[in-house]
Amino acid sequence: MLQSLDVPINRSPRDIGAMLIAPSTGRNIIRNWGGVVVSLAILAAVAIRVQGVDFVKIMSIAPGVSLFWPAFLCFYALVPLSHWVIYRRLWGLPIGGIVPLLRKQVANEIVFGYSGEAHFYFWARQHAGLTGSPFGAIKDVSVMSAIAGNVATLFLMIVMAPTLAGFMTGPLATTFQLSVAVIVIFSLLPFVFRRRLFSLSAPALRMVFTVHMVRIALTLGLSAAMWHFLLPDIAVGVWLALATLKMMISRLPLIANKDILFAAATMLLLGKNADASAAIAFTTSLTLVAHLVVGASTGLASLTERSNAA
Repeated sequence: MLQSLDVPINRSPRDIGAMLIAPSTGRNIIRNWGGVVVSLAILAAVAIRVQGVDFVKIMSIAPGVSLFWPAFLCFYALVPLSHWVIYRRLWGLPIGGIVPLLRKQVANEIVFGYSGEAHFYFWARQHAGLTGSPFGAIKDVSVMSAIAGNVATLFLMIVMAPTLAGFMTGPLATTFQLSVAVIVIFSLLPFVFRRRLFSLSAPALRMVFTVHMVRIALTLGLSAAMWHFLLPDIAVGVWLALATLKMMISRLPLIANKDILFAAATMLLLGKNADASAAIAFTTSLTLVAHLVVGASTGLASLTERSNAA
């Protein structure tokens, strides 16, 4: 019997037991320390990115008391709040789960894509009180987020077709069409392999998809509202169209120079408006500052929590 398990017969029972439990022990080490590694990666990324941020300049052009700040706070918190709603429905996640979801957002933005999901997985294994593995739910939520983004992009492309025709010409039009084809294919593939890909039930997946679609709609509305509060002379409808174009362009997979394309879209809608470009750049810079502040504070809190528990 021992030979069928590839265990040498001259080993003691204690040695054999250690060999058999080693894989489980390795998984426990990864589970216990994986979150710490991601927290350290967040702090390292903050230390690197903070060197290129001119905080004095950013805050010097920040607006005073206005509706911009509540809109910005809602805009920044929208992703973690929407994910909290989802995991609250799936797991009964307590309100304290907002903190690791904030860390997840920062890790995805300033470390690398889906590092936040890894960090949230490690946190959920230790804190959410789950009887099974949370991996399936986290994976399904991420896949449905991508599908919702693609569906919203395709819908908005139809709505914005007249505007897109103004600058999607020549070779760019061909690249645009290929990008649309890629989006359609990658949106359909999860449903083709849904039985193997998804672990959540169909009602749960519909709930996740609905929350993601609401989040996307609110993101566009809050983006337009923030820019309108900075430059109220420009109609909020124009800002909404620009926010829509920005989201669409960011999701086109085969477009290399997305910033240049968005600049062309801005000129088409607003002309050569330096103030509009400055307003957009300001909100982008302010979002980065928020990532750095949240990343540093929650990363340190995670390490402190781990140190106290040890």
